[in-house]
Amino acid sequence: MSSNDNTVTATEEKSGIGSIFDVGAEGSQGARHWKRAWVSKAYPWMLLGMDLLLISVIFSVAVWFRYDVDFLQALSRRIILVIMAGSLVGVGLIGGYSYQTNKSSFRFVSEHLIVSGGVFIGVFFVIYSVVTYGVPINSARSVIAFTLAVFPVCSIGYRFALSRIKRNFQRGNALCIIGSGDEAKDLCKRLGHKKTTLKIIVVDPDPSKVGKTFDVGDADAQVIEPLDVVSFNSSMDSRHVESYVVACPFSSLPEAFVKRLAAAQFSGNSVCTYESYLTEKLMIIPPSKISMDWVMNEGFKLNKRVTYDRVKRMNDILFSLLGMIVLSPVLLMTALAVKLTSKGPVIFKQTRVGEREVPFMIYKFRSMRVGSENGAKYTAANDSRLTPIGKFLRKSRLDELPQFWNVFKGDLSIIGPRAEWVELVESYEKKFPYYHFRHAIKPGITGWAQVNYSYGQNDEDTIEKFHYDLYYIRKYTPLLDVIIVVKTFYMVLFGRGQ
Repeated sequence: MSSNDNTVTATEEKSGIGSIFDVGAEGSQGARHWKRAWVSKAYPWMLLGMDLLLISVIFSVAVWFRYDVDFLQALSRRIILVIMAGSLVGVGLIGGYSYQTNKSSFRFVSEHLIVSGGVFIGVFFVIYSVVTYGVPINSARSVIAFTLAVFPVCSIGYRFALSRIKRNFQRGNALCIIGSGDEAKDLCKRLGHKKTTLKIIVVDPDPSKVGKTFDVGDADAQVIEPLDVVSFNSSMDSRHVESYVVACPFSSLPEAFVKRLAAAQFSGNSVCTYESYLTEKLMIIPPSKISMDWVMNEGFKLNKRVTYDRVKRMNDILFSLLGMIVLSPVLLMTALAVKLTSKGPVIFKQTRVGEREVPFMIYKFRSMRVGSENGAKYTAANDSRLTPIGKFLRKSRLDELPQFWNVFKGDLSIIGPRAEWVELVESYEKKFPYYHFRHAIKPGITGWAQVNYSYGQNDEDTIEKFHYDLYYIRKYTPLLDVIIVVKTFYMVLFGRGQ
């Protein structure tokens, strides 16, 4: 046997991971458009240059306002280098220089705020314990603090704008859903609610379904395409494919296609399952995953939250006190407005279900006419029972302010699932299995469901919000709390509530 024959035989004997990489030879790299490749490579350097320029300008402006003469020239260069190093490392840690990071998301903004706080403390420590040790520069604190405080604001602002521009250029991109069953339809409906700009392309391994209409109500009807149209070369139907989502059992897919899926993943394509897409992209617990053994799964945060619970309770007491003191003029003005625009008490009281299903009395500014609780259980967008200022109070969340007292008492937390009416909870627990899971933690004034989904108007909305609540209970991290706070401020400032 010749040496060439030996080579061929050895190659044929490759299996497992080797054959997966071989199957991926069509790869995503060769077919990518050169413009997209050039932009993705130049993007990080452009942002890096912008950040360096921003820090230099902000620092120079601060020095110019603070000093009439040059600010310790040699020392100032070392100080600004430390500020630059700390700031750039912080932004880099959260993906601030990655082309793939969505810099207009609440998650990125929240991470930027958190890391900026750490950079602020770290840079001050390095400057005063190492760089300027023994040199009296107390007057420079304001310059350093100004630079470290203003840079994150500017950084978030221009990255947000660039990300919006990037999204406009991505409006023609596509999402490929593999499978056309219930999971595929559910994903399409959710993307429709999110007002996605992606073109949905549906393929199916079953030849009997190919050519049929894939109709999910509000979404545009389309024809199901065969599996062989998926090439994993980053484009389909002349559109860039952002993700490939497997919404059918892997056992229904040909073995060769599954290997191509793995090869595409290794080659840099975004390939995920229906469950992982909902969890990681839409940040909601997939309905199919909810079961009694769900709470036993490895990684469940509820069993590991003792320390964070204590920190969270301390924050609740602090922020509820500050809220009642700082917002006291707003509280008084709102109370007066409620009293002058409708008959009845200023404060609305109702028994709600708290942590571990313990009932408590909640306090809110009254936004509906007296006796409205005897009517429909759900509040509609333009409910006739609302007082003249009731709709404004709900949109601005001002009706929630008296709940600071509930937070101080310990009935509520600042962040958690919405505390529901006792009568509603009793009916929900009869209709929806596992609804009691949401009472595993303390309810809150604002929460993941509240900032992602408007007030429920029917049972379908209720179960959707329930899955968002379960996501919060499942993750339960300080970062998620910061994201919720940022989204809440956004909703209050721009009146996105209901």
